[in-house]
Amino acid sequence: METRGKKKKQGLFREAYFRQGVALQYLGRHADALAAFASGLAQDPKSLQLLVGMVEAAMKSPLREPLEPTYQQLQKMKLDKSPFVVVSVIGQELLTASHHTASVVVLEAALKIGTCSLKLRGSVFSALSSAHWSLGNIEKSTGYMQQDLEVAKTLGDQAGECRAHGNLGSAFFSKGNYREALTNHRNQLVLAMKLKDREVRWRPGMEAEELPPPLVGVWNVLLH
Repeated sequence: METRGKKKKQGLFREAYFRQGVALQYLGRHADALAAFASGLAQDPKSLQLLVGMVEAAMKSPLREPLEPTYQQLQKMKLDKSPFVVVSVIGQELLTASHHTASVVVLEAALKIGTCSLKLRGSVFSALSSAHWSLGNIEKSTGYMQQDLEVAKTLGDQAGECRAHGNLGSAFFSKGNYREALTNHRNQLVLAMKLKDREVRWRPGMEAEELPPPLVGVWNVLLH
């Protein structure tokens, strides 16, 4: 009885989110529509109705042009039915299009859906740090940067560590925490020298909104 009741409740949630997404789509609020579909998938990741609805909404939105080639590649890789991958990719396209609030909802939904790939989770942490940074949510951005760093360390990804330390250095500097900023930029420099990365630059004194952290997309992770 409990399982039946849970399934019924899940079905009601699914239908509510689906209808909300469709309604927002017809109103021309494409980013909000995608956020609604993603929120529904966070509650019911197995819902093909919500996944298909989200993809269709994305393809009828201004995101279609940049998203379509990526989605076609996902189809070839048989990843177009993976809710985590699809939601993450759409979330990062929203971020690229500067729909920061919607991108946060979608990307956090992806984390709730979950994936066994630590590298893919790391790419979402990176995207969320960038989205929150752009919204001026420095504390949340810093939290995701730290999670991104932990993933890079776990994976032994020195390039990822270097990027994460650079982001954290800029974030701590913007908060006036110069000791932590210095520590992270020193770590960044050490790693950069190991990697022979001469492109690492630190521009102190710039405002937080002027220094959005670099984005490592799910698509880039899938290609490597």
